[in-house]
Formats: sequence, C-alpha cells, structure tokens
Amino acid sequence: MAIKNQKEYFNETYKNWQEVSDEKTAIIDKIIKKLGISEGESLLDVASGTGVLYENLKDISLSKYVALDISENMLKELKKLYFEAKTICADFDEDIDLGEKFDFLVIFNSIPHFENLDTVFTNVYKHLKDRGTFAIAHSRTREKLKEHHRNIGYSLGRDAIPSDDTLLKLTRNYGFKECYIEDEEIFFFSCRK
Repeated sequence: MAIKNQKEYFNETYKNWQEVSDEKTAIIDKIIKKLGISEGESLLDVASGTGVLYENLKDISLSKYVALDISENMLKELKKLYFEAKTICADFDEDIDLGEKFDFLVIFNSIPHFENLDTVFTNVYKHLKDRGTFAIAHSRTREKLKEHHRNIGYSLGRDAIPSDDTLLKLTRNYGFKECYIEDEEIFFFSCRK
C-alpha cells in the first residue's frame, strides 16, 4: 500500500483517525510535560488531524492554538469537537506563510507523511518565535513504527521517522539549537530557534 495523494487519502479516511486510546492520551500528556507547554503560550499543531493533541492542551489556557492540516475533513471534525480552535487548511510540505509566529510548533504522529524535510524545517523556522521550540513526536519508536508499517503492508520507500543524523543535519543547517532526540518508549525530537 502507498498513499498517492495525501490530501485525498486523509479526506477519505478522516473517520479512522478519531479514536484516541488511553495509552495515546497518556503519551500526549508526557510530550506536553517534556515540552513544558504552559499557560499563555502559543502553539501551531502541524498535521493536527481531528485534534488529538488539542484534547490534552485545551485546559492549559494557551494564548493561541492553531490547527493546521492538509485535510479539510480532518479540520471539519476538529471544529465539531473544538469550535474555538483556529484551523488552517494547508500543506506544510510546501512553502507557506501564515503571517504569525508561535512559541511551540509540534508535529505529532504524522512525520512519516512529510516528504520534503527541508521545506518542513524552512516553514518551522519561519513560524517559530525566537527561543521557540519545535518538536516531532510519535507514539511509537522508529522500530515499532517500521514493524507497524510492515504489518499493514505500507511502504514509504524511506525512513518513516528521519534518522538522528538527518535530524541533526537539518537542525544545524537551519540554525536551531539544543537538539534532543529520544527513541526508547516513544520517539521524541525537539530543538530551539
């Protein structure tokens, strides 16, 4: 199985992504704590889907939460659940300008769907405040995600989660600092602008 058109695929399968297990909710809480997200800060949720990250963030009193996704249907479902959330339908794999910057920019459980990491890092740099934090997190480790993809017959033809070397190179190339990578119980990468 391969996804030929990301937008069409997620517009057709959006209902498959709505359920969030207690285990995933606990993982999201862990990620929020690792990042130190607190009241009054702003966050851009890239590839937000139906709002799985926001469910755990909504009680923090962020100054701004923006959900960005390629799929209109994902965002429609998010708005049904969280009418107050601002949503933007855009492809973060293409050069975009939102005209605003955020304290945090998070890509949760969706990095395998981004093909152009240089464009992703360019967009991150453009939309992150100075001293802001960028994070890529996945509820599975690299190895567990590879195993999952094998089990469902899904092949990307590349690493689903970029290697440490790739992430370190991109971090350096785009002038980010304080790079941290963890790949034990979950995958977690963060850096600062």
